[in-house]
Amino acid sequence: MIEEFRVVRILGAGNFGIVYEAANIHLDETVAIKEFLPTELARREPDGWIRPLSAATAEAFRWARARFLQEARTLWGLGHPTPHRSIVRVTGYREANGSAYMFMEFERGEALSDLLERRGTLPYEELAPIVAALLDGLARVHAANILHRDIKPANILIRADGSPVFIDFGAARNATSSGETSIFTTYTPCYAAIEQYDPSGQQGPWTDLYALGATLYRAVTGITPRSASQQLLEPRQEPAATLARGRYPDHFLQAIDRACALRPEDRPRSVSEWRQQLFDTGAGDQPTIVLPRVSATAPTRLIPTPAVAQTARSTPGVPATGGPPTPAEQAPSPSGHHRWRWLLVISTLCATVGAAAWLWWSERPLDRPAPGPTPIAPTPVPTPSPGPEPTAAPRHSPTPRPGPTATPSPTATPVPIPRPTTAPIATLAPVAPAIARITPGQRFTETLRSGGTGPTMIGIPPGDILMGSPADEPGRQPDERLHQARLAEPVAMSETEITIGQFRAFTQATGYRTEADRVGACLRLDEAGVALVADLSLSWEHPGYPVTEQHPVACVTWNDAFAYTEWLSAQTGRHYRLPTELEWEYAARAMTTSSRFWGDDPNMACDHANLADETVLHDTDARQRIAGARVTCSDGHVHAAPVGSHAANPFGLRDMIGNLAEWTCSVYDSSYGGGQARCHDPREQAGPAPMVLRGGAWLSAPDLARSAARDGMPSNLSLNTIGFRVLATEQIRGDAQPLD
Repeated sequence: MIEEFRVVRILGAGNFGIVYEAANIHLDETVAIKEFLPTELARREPDGWIRPLSAATAEAFRWARARFLQEARTLWGLGHPTPHRSIVRVTGYREANGSAYMFMEFERGEALSDLLERRGTLPYEELAPIVAALLDGLARVHAANILHRDIKPANILIRADGSPVFIDFGAARNATSSGETSIFTTYTPCYAAIEQYDPSGQQGPWTDLYALGATLYRAVTGITPRSASQQLLEPRQEPAATLARGRYPDHFLQAIDRACALRPEDRPRSVSEWRQQLFDTGAGDQPTIVLPRVSATAPTRLIPTPAVAQTARSTPGVPATGGPPTPAEQAPSPSGHHRWRWLLVISTLCATVGAAAWLWWSERPLDRPAPGPTPIAPTPVPTPSPGPEPTAAPRHSPTPRPGPTATPSPTATPVPIPRPTTAPIATLAPVAPAIARITPGQRFTETLRSGGTGPTMIGIPPGDILMGSPADEPGRQPDERLHQARLAEPVAMSETEITIGQFRAFTQATGYRTEADRVGACLRLDEAGVALVADLSLSWEHPGYPVTEQHPVACVTWNDAFAYTEWLSAQTGRHYRLPTELEWEYAARAMTTSSRFWGDDPNMACDHANLADETVLHDTDARQRIAGARVTCSDGHVHAAPVGSHAANPFGLRDMIGNLAEWTCSVYDSSYGGGQARCHDPREQAGPAPMVLRGGAWLSAPDLARSAARDGMPSNLSLNTIGFRVLATEQIRGDAQPLD
């Protein structure tokens, strides 16, 4: 017994301590307990107590025990306020029986060492998400000034859902007392950096990167790496870039070899630096990954409407299956034109789709406007000297869209298409109470109070739009009624979708956890490509495909996107939010009248948008997945591409069509009854709402990737095909405080 825990078995033992699996005799709880037992300094007596071997080792033992407890406290802090899925969580620590104990969550899974022993190597599409998750965990560790110092395949556990976790962080490494030195060699020679062999060696993040690099070397070559000492005396090991060439991206293998460099100065100095080297997806260097199959080009919408209740249609690019709700899940059917019910997909962890549930959203009419901030007369502020602007993308002449001619509104004034300015990007300081005016075509970013800058924004001019689609537009759906609309005031739209790096700045500054991490799971297509399943291994950092900090953030709900805009507003003083559906279509069209800003031919998409295309045809099985549901070109991206990979529209905005479907702030209304020009305020109406999605995604069929295509999803669901971009106005955020 260790307090109220009965030891079930020994999980591991060495000259530094013992790790037990233990069960709570009072509660249904299993934990892992690490007992401090340095065999060089102490032993267990017959009475169960651990005591120093002699008076000569007593001081070193006490020092090392205190160090063990200190590190346990530090590791406990890594799990607060929010634990990290890639780091085993320390739940407690204490002194007892003359020794010290560290209590940890018991993780179930297979050690990476056993997995590699069984399979030899792991393919890139399986290994890349594991590596990305481990890097995120290691970055968290290093940010707390902790070094793991014993990374190896045996200390990485792979859960049943494929996600990894570091399960052993060791404890004190070097214990020194007057007159005697005791060195605890907690590293494993084949995975230890050269500086770990010398107690005076300068260790840092590069030390852990060597060990993780050696671990990846084993995973891609099937060969145990040579120890650093062997490589000093014998020919150095053959590079992974040679042994595994052709089976992994070249940059991935080269990054592994850099991390395995003997000289510390030749290795990456930080996790972020190495991450960029590992996942630097150059043109033509990205591996082909098989996409799931889809059964048809017209998927099923998650929000049934009177016009399309019997029509199979779905969230852009995501086929969904639905079934009748069970009596327990069916809400009574109230009357009223403005009350909606929609299908909430619930999926189990075993990758099966659960029963669908009809939920009611709101008792308030859809034509009731949500409250917004009171406009304050803007006051111009000086613009600092800007830096150089990236090379502008080529412009494309759109073809006119066929369809009826609408009569412009009496107040309409022709506005020329403003090109983004050739001047450098302006950087605006946080402003309160003065707000810089938005100039159409200007590219700017704003300084954040917490450090860094916000997303790059582009000014959009006011004007008129023929919203919706003509009856003869290919792919048109009944909810795309053609009607005249107007953007009355200038706004600014983010040039690209919000990236993983930009979203990370938000989570690190606030400790925010997404809804998928807190209460649910991100959805993806099942292996058959016809149903949505909840996958707990997916997150905004790991959407199920290789990503970098420059990829658009996915697996975020509408509520997550709303939280980001609230933070961005507080950081800058300016009112940031999601665009309304009207603002989104106006910005996507960019004064064009064709079905897409580049014209009506979807097969011209690959220069302009990331859709389902012929990239996946490198794999024979994928032909069924995209038969009849792809464009006949190839853009080289199987999944989401880094933002800005395609040409901009005439406003200078990128990826408005394709890459990821994008949340808007508008509640879905199939009849365009006015909600398309308003934002939903979750603070006024509690509970999930059916929110509009626009733009299509990387696996969308051409019909779903048009300026007029609409869809909707409950605000509390996330998919690995959905992200968002932000819009800025000339309003001051209501709670903005003057700068000191």
